[in-house]
Amino acid sequence: APRIARGTLPIRAPGVRLACAECACGWRASLRRAMGPGALRRWAFLASCAWPVLAEPRKGVETNAPVPQRVEAFKFVLGFFGLDGTRELQGDSKMLSLIGAGFSRTGTKSLEAALIKLGHKVYDTRSMLELGHCGLWEKAAAEYKASANTTIINELLVDMETRGFTATLDFPMNLFAGILAERRPEAKVLMSIRQSDDAWVDSWADVNDLLSVFVARPWAWMLDFEFTRRIVRTLHDFEWPYPSYPEHIRRPLPWFEVVDHLPAFATPKAKQAWKVLHRDVRQELEGKIPSHRFMTFDVRSGWKPLLEFLGVDDPVLAAEPFPRVNDRGSLQAVRWTMDIVAIGLPVWPLLLLWSVSRCVRRLRFCEKKKLA
Repeated sequence: APRIARGTLPIRAPGVRLACAECACGWRASLRRAMGPGALRRWAFLASCAWPVLAEPRKGVETNAPVPQRVEAFKFVLGFFGLDGTRELQGDSKMLSLIGAGFSRTGTKSLEAALIKLGHKVYDTRSMLELGHCGLWEKAAAEYKASANTTIINELLVDMETRGFTATLDFPMNLFAGILAERRPEAKVLMSIRQSDDAWVDSWADVNDLLSVFVARPWAWMLDFEFTRRIVRTLHDFEWPYPSYPEHIRRPLPWFEVVDHLPAFATPKAKQAWKVLHRDVRQELEGKIPSHRFMTFDVRSGWKPLLEFLGVDDPVLAAEPFPRVNDRGSLQAVRWTMDIVAIGLPVWPLLLLWSVSRCVRRLRFCEKKKLA
């Protein structure tokens, strides 16, 4: 194998290289000695897995390489914890021009990738979490339901536009589509759909099962995902039963739980309730919004109908394959990773503290050796 120059740690990302800060021993040698035999290989493997998710090319470095679907799925989940902050960087102030009315698992993440290609900045569930807006949207829903008061919604809308967001997508933001359409009469409303309500509810149940880790230990300690349930209950009087311990959840370890089944999808009646909600939202929008502003869209139909609806003339883009993000296999890989991290939860902080302390000691030793 080719030798690696001392003081340099190569990373498998286009045009990206991390340099050591004048350390005589070099990061590679220092880490090997600091953490003991074999430890470097283990940590290097973890770093190589995390790097494609967290790393961004340096400014001025361009790459046309497609991002793997699994990396996008990891970024999707990391966004819930505020670890994909590049999505929410402050942008130029712009008006909201596209309002998403589709539920999750109707191709919303593929649609998001398409809208980003068209220059949009998308506000979705992850944005609500990253910007600390969840509680405000809950309060806004309650005030609107009680007295049609849109004061908080107007404030949130101005904040979104100040940050450069031009489109909203996904559940539960889709529940506000009609209200936002009234506030922004020039904006168009796009409802992504699947081939049938049955196909949608089956896929929705499937992804809720895959991502049920968010309602179980330890992830439920870190993230309150029940705000989505409270919003849909407020706006549509829809009861969404969450799994509870010990009826629906096992606890193999004190800090690790497994959801055995989801009561919200456990029976045909429960699934039918979701289909009714989906139809009610669609019918309400179709009755309220003029046809030139509203369109239902199946991502399988590709670019052409989307571009026509948005008034975009781009034959080259229309001929490209439509983005495909968050397939089931990718989300399954995310779920397995989260389970492994959760099972070893008590170990990770100890390993981190140990490795940092050893690194600090070795770097101090290198400095002393250099001064000597």
